Amino acid sequence: MTEHNEGSVAQETTGDARIALQCTGRRAQATLQEQTKLLNLTHDAIIVRDMRRTVTYWNRGAETLYGWAAEEALDRNLYDLLQTVSPTPLDEVEEEVARAGRWEGEQVHTKRGGGQVVVASRWLLQRDENGAPVAILVTSNDVTERKRAEALLAGERRVLEMVANADPIGRILDTLCRHVEACAPDVLASILLIEDGRVKHGAAPSLPRAYIDAIDGLAIGPRVGSCGTAAYFSRQVIVSDIASDPLWADYRDVALAHSLRACWSTPVISSEGKVVATFAMYYREPRGPSVRDQEIIEQSTYLTRVAIQRKLTEERLRRSEAYLADAQKLTHTGSWAWSPRDDKVLYCSEEMFRLFGLDPQQHSPTRTNFRRRIHPDDRERVFAKFVKALREKTDASEECRVTLPDNTLRYISARGHPVLDKDGKLIEFLGTARDVTERKRIEEEREKLRQLEAELAHVNRVTTMGELAASLAHELNQPITAAIANANACVRWLKRDRPDWGEATEAAIRIVKDAARAGTMIHRLRSLYKKDALPQREAVDVNEIAGEMLGLLRDEAGRYSIMMRTDFCPVLPKLKADRVQLQQVLMNLMLNGIEAMQDTAGELTVRSAFAEDGQVLISISDTGIGLPPEKADQMFRHFFTTKPQGIGMGLVISRSIVESHGGRLWATGNPGPGATFYITLPVEVTKPS
Repeated sequence: MTEHNEGSVAQETTGDARIALQCTGRRAQATLQEQTKLLNLTHDAIIVRDMRRTVTYWNRGAETLYGWAAEEALDRNLYDLLQTVSPTPLDEVEEEVARAGRWEGEQVHTKRGGGQVVVASRWLLQRDENGAPVAILVTSNDVTERKRAEALLAGERRVLEMVANADPIGRILDTLCRHVEACAPDVLASILLIEDGRVKHGAAPSLPRAYIDAIDGLAIGPRVGSCGTAAYFSRQVIVSDIASDPLWADYRDVALAHSLRACWSTPVISSEGKVVATFAMYYREPRGPSVRDQEIIEQSTYLTRVAIQRKLTEERLRRSEAYLADAQKLTHTGSWAWSPRDDKVLYCSEEMFRLFGLDPQQHSPTRTNFRRRIHPDDRERVFAKFVKALREKTDASEECRVTLPDNTLRYISARGHPVLDKDGKLIEFLGTARDVTERKRIEEEREKLRQLEAELAHVNRVTTMGELAASLAHELNQPITAAIANANACVRWLKRDRPDWGEATEAAIRIVKDAARAGTMIHRLRSLYKKDALPQREAVDVNEIAGEMLGLLRDEAGRYSIMMRTDFCPVLPKLKADRVQLQQVLMNLMLNGIEAMQDTAGELTVRSAFAEDGQVLISISDTGIGLPPEKADQMFRHFFTTKPQGIGMGLVISRSIVESHGGRLWATGNPGPGATFYITLPVEVTKPS
């Protein structure tokens, strides 16, 4: 019967039975017979025993609960029949019944098949007309499941309390195993941890030590007993008979040597979906799990996961805290938290103290102590920025100088962030401070270097112009000479008796074209010669720039019988770059190729394409003397040159320009004669023109 109505039914049935036992002898027997039908309606076990403990009545509820038919139970000693185990000794129970006329309590009875049940039992003394005791009415209802549920709940509460109190994981798992063994008779509970694909002993208070040592450290796999297999496949593995199951083929002898015959293992899976342990129930006889066993397994697996997950979380937290402290030291970054309600620093990292030259043993983490370290010239500015951020509840960032105890200066970059509650009220202000002294020094050095590179780049362009002077003079002379010839022709056509306006017009048009060509050449020359330290980025067509440089160098190449060839990708997107700087890089590389072929003639090839990573790839190949093997790694070093009149900055400046555009410049030797210089540049998100 259900637990909630067990008391009311027992009272009713007790009342009915009391009527049946008002008299003894034939009269009592007759009364009992009359009440039998009524007593058999209840699910409670109703038993009458005489003062010698002999069973005189056994209802259907007793038959159902204990498994003995009435004819088998009658005339037998009740205690012997049920193998009664009572927390209160039976003699004391009978004394209580004799004194008070009743007793209530819990007892453990053994059923016909050998299983045990816990019953809530009520004893009521029956007397005859003279008041002499003649029998005891016993009503019992099965509370085994309730007691088991209570035991499981109590065990779960105990384990969760240990988890909440951060008890050692070994102690928690041992307590859990003992709890399972108390709830499931004959079981030997085991928890194995899974680390790096191997099983590691977690807890097994009742398993033989020799067996624990034998399996500790085994690699998980598809046929590694119950636990190794469950961990490998991430699913429950039930082995009802170790002696015959193939999963235990390699480990059967170890288990059987310790009389282990059944093992049910369930993987414990973390919140990240990883198998972190297995929970197993061993038995010394072959058997499979019941529904009740599966309930215990489910609860135990859950508790194991909670305990291990807490351990993993704590370990991650400790690692995170250690990593944060190390990261702050490595990056010279401190952190803090401040409460505006009571003007109190809630948290201040060790690195924060170090950055401001404060000793945490001697200085408390107050705003006043930190503010005193700020340089007097920066103090008011920083404070005003902080107050403004508090008032407006916005982020704040500022750089300032900090004066250390030895009067040296340290540059600090500070950032703050307000924390608001659900109503928008400021409750905390969090911040960081980072040492940027080295960055400041590097910035100053870089500024000096940029100025030097700008000067050297200008010198390099001027040097390049000197090398191009003869070629450009010759090329400029061609359009000028053509313009003069066309002008004379135009004059002649106009001086005729009948001026030929058509021919004169054609000649004038040719004059305009020749002048425009000369102007273009002069413009290109001026753009290369112009000194400009600041880059002017714009969308440029790299094919167009390469073509312009080839045009300027065509006569120079022709002087040495060098052919020029192009292989341009027609669909390259435009790049965001400084046109003049790219002109300078391409001209440098093309001139190097021409100089490498001055004594041998050859071919200069300029290609453009897409690189594998989607960037634009430009290559300039020659068939000259190639790269010097013993000095190839020095080509891009400052002031290294193989030219008698060179200054050793052309390739250095070219690489610097390319890298400032986010690209790369490198060189390789060709399979045949010559070398190839490669440039990659990132693509600007612009449609091709």
